[in-house]
Amino acid sequence: MILLTVFASACGNNANEGASSTGSAAPAASSEGASAQSASPAGSPSSATRKVTDAKGREVEIPTDPKRIVYVGSDPGDLLALGVTLVGASLSVIGSQVAYGDRLQGIADVGYPANLEKVTAQEPDLIIFNDWDEQGLPPLEKIAPTVVISEKGGFDRMHEIAGVLGKETAADAYVAAYDEKVKQTKDLLAQKGKQGQSATVLLMMGKVLYVMGHQGLSVSLYDALGYAPPAKVQTLIDGDERFAEISVEVMSDYIGDELYILKDEEDETKAQAEALFTSSLWKSLPAVKNGQVHMMDSQWNFDDPVTRTMLLDELQGLNGSAG
Repeated sequence: MILLTVFASACGNNANEGASSTGSAAPAASSEGASAQSASPAGSPSSATRKVTDAKGREVEIPTDPKRIVYVGSDPGDLLALGVTLVGASLSVIGSQVAYGDRLQGIADVGYPANLEKVTAQEPDLIIFNDWDEQGLPPLEKIAPTVVISEKGGFDRMHEIAGVLGKETAADAYVAAYDEKVKQTKDLLAQKGKQGQSATVLLMMGKVLYVMGHQGLSVSLYDALGYAPPAKVQTLIDGDERFAEISVEVMSDYIGDELYILKDEEDETKAQAEALFTSSLWKSLPAVKNGQVHMMDSQWNFDDPVTRTMLLDELQGLNGSAG
């Protein structure tokens, strides 16, 4: 999810209000029935269609083999992991924020919120909608068949999209390769004596400091690599809080054996970081004293499959692997 310059708007108005609950009860998108024949949407190369039930329980008739897909949301990596070629996506915000920006070349930016004229210009035969603001859904439905994907974790989202596009085999292969890389990373961490340690992710944005619950980088640390959340962070996770704004004064209550600091390169963030890193409170943290602090770019705070895979390489590098 978007956690940088539009962190507050894309993830909700406060720490208790994420883009949506990670425990969403919305049904996963699923396909129904055999292919049927119907009139082609604009830009569709074929009249063959089938029906799917999306995350909102809507039955949507879509092309059996869509060729011009537009994605509206903040995690295009879900589709890139499946080898899907997009003609358009919401890149105006996240295009410069994600770790895989080079893979977005050639994809038209349809804006965020989606600009209807720009979407229409791409002549989509299918729109994948994965945005927290559902007010943008009705006008998109008038342009092309639009399937809503639920706001779950990256691999769950990817599997939903795979079900819509008939790419289940590609999704399974991607996860298998990812799991192998996870094993390699965990073996490296065990060699470094880090098995069973706790870890905390802090995000610095200007003058604001956030502690991450179960979102972005922390998902990889806790779910894939077996790091334990400190007690205060676990409380956030138990309360379905994806992040919480905290003050420097209470920061130490959240810090585990290892500390990951995510920040951007904005001047205000740099100034705040300099003030924090030279403070006596910072220097008193055990993780700082033990040299267990990792500074990382905020691009690693997305949870799509492509970012999560690239992140494993980054973490291997941080822990002494040559690659």
